[in-house]
Amino acid sequence: MGHDGLPIGYDSPHYIGGALMVASQGPLALVSLQGPYDILYQMVEGVFVWLGIQGTTLEIILPIILAASIPYLISKLVLVQLNHRAALLVALATPGWFAVYRLQADLHANLLALALFLCALILFSQARSSPSPRFICGLALIGFASFTHIESTLFLTSVTTISNLTKFRPCSFRMSLAAVAAVVPAALLYLLHLVQLLALSGGSLVFSTPQPLGSWITILGPLIPLSIIGLVLDVFASIWGIVSLAIGVSQYVSPQTVIFAQRALILIPTPLLAGLGVYRLSRMIAGMRTMRLPLRIPLRYVKTGVLVAIFAILALSWPITSTWAAPNEKVFLTSAEYQQLNWVSSNLKFSATPIFMFNDVDEFAGDLAPLYDNWALALVGPHLSYLGLTDYLVQLEETPFSDLASRTTSEVFMQQIRNAGITSKASLLQHPIIIMSEFYRPFPLPAYTSTLFAQVSPGIFIDNATSLGTLGNVTLPLYMIFRAHSGTWGGMLAPWAKSIYAYGVNDSVPPNVYASFELGIQQPGTFTLGLRYWDGSGNNMTVSLDGTSIGTISYNSTESPVIRNFQRIPLSSGTHILTIAINSGPSRVRYASLDYLVLTSS
Repeated sequence: MGHDGLPIGYDSPHYIGGALMVASQGPLALVSLQGPYDILYQMVEGVFVWLGIQGTTLEIILPIILAASIPYLISKLVLVQLNHRAALLVALATPGWFAVYRLQADLHANLLALALFLCALILFSQARSSPSPRFICGLALIGFASFTHIESTLFLTSVTTISNLTKFRPCSFRMSLAAVAAVVPAALLYLLHLVQLLALSGGSLVFSTPQPLGSWITILGPLIPLSIIGLVLDVFASIWGIVSLAIGVSQYVSPQTVIFAQRALILIPTPLLAGLGVYRLSRMIAGMRTMRLPLRIPLRYVKTGVLVAIFAILALSWPITSTWAAPNEKVFLTSAEYQQLNWVSSNLKFSATPIFMFNDVDEFAGDLAPLYDNWALALVGPHLSYLGLTDYLVQLEETPFSDLASRTTSEVFMQQIRNAGITSKASLLQHPIIIMSEFYRPFPLPAYTSTLFAQVSPGIFIDNATSLGTLGNVTLPLYMIFRAHSGTWGGMLAPWAKSIYAYGVNDSVPPNVYASFELGIQQPGTFTLGLRYWDGSGNNMTVSLDGTSIGTISYNSTESPVIRNFQRIPLSSGTHILTIAINSGPSRVRYASLDYLVLTSS
């Protein structure tokens, strides 16, 4: 469901922001921001925005038009290859295809690439020779598709090429080789993007876990029985389907392929498999003359029953698939979040590019920050973003998240800040830094952060450049930066904690109770590490840095917050691991309640 006139879909703000950038700053601005790959959809939308159509309106209407074209295009492809009856059955199966709803929801570049590729296949099928106008137009469309969504185009081109190795080829083998050549430029740019991404992520593409096996039922949909028939009886559709399934399964072999496997599985050609499967099956049934059946049931009754069952499955697949796809068809922005961005857009004018700060718990930050960044671009306009804590931003350093997606996003945002020419604290403080309560955790802002900002509207803060300029230490709310742990650690609201939430444990089960935290150091030096905790009653805590003990904390039962300083700790530049382990005796219950850690250069 939509609200505030916003389009549905997780990726929709990404396309709106890109279109607005193209319309206001030109295509090169978009290329500079996201690189020269997968940009054609935003370019097309940018032209319409430049002509005066709102980006939010485009993202509501254009995906619907593209999705509505898929049944026609895929049935037209079948019509060229077979006949009207087969084309009609494929058209009837298309509304039961999960991909139509999923791509229409927010994968709009994939949707446009699919439409362009289907158009190209139709033209290839109609072309009598490779130098013909239809062939040249089809080749151009594949080239456009590759710059719209290279991943989908590479997949579809591979399927077409493999199919042309059989006698049931959708086009000539020479045409398929030309199609491969057409995607090479975009593929090389995509390869460069992957190399850059791997450099930022430390050589890993594991940004999410493999999808649950149950989700396959949702994707394959109620047309599974008919698709299985097509998988057996139609060569082109079966090759496409088998390749989709094989890539989909690969995510369980190597998590590195998850981002590719999930898209390949979505693109399994359900309407081709089901529609052509029904077509082949109906021809087989029509050709039956004699068959011995139990209970002497007339053959015509069996034929009628099978056909009724087939069309019942086709009819039911429409509402069932649309219902299963509904969770993706929502606005991935709350009304409160929209109101804050809208207020900033309407009331704040910037002389320098603003920097929006986003932050959340480690395991969620990496997924949420790009979404927030896209909505800020779509609703406010050009800006820079930072994921993490103010203290690290002032040092022009990434916040050291442990989750791969969060860490990579933080590094990408920080690289964009550096690319904008912000290379010192002085240049950073020339830019307004904005925190919005709906996009930043912990909130309410801790006391050690709130004093650095001025509230200009409820929940909206702008930095005080003078205060930020004097910030020399790094204060880390421990419940936000935890890494590996053992025991029932968790964040809990604590009135005494200046971080609002304390990170605590009260556990007697595991033999070892500990929690570790990542510290990022930009410049090597000697530091004082101050740990603020609640001085209650419990076993001593051993504090270690990179595996070496730096001291022990003993409780004095004062029932008040205490800061324990560990002085003259040498730290090299890079990431360090602080571990707090609770000793096993004398009590069986291991207890701790931690607030923050402050790093001060000695």
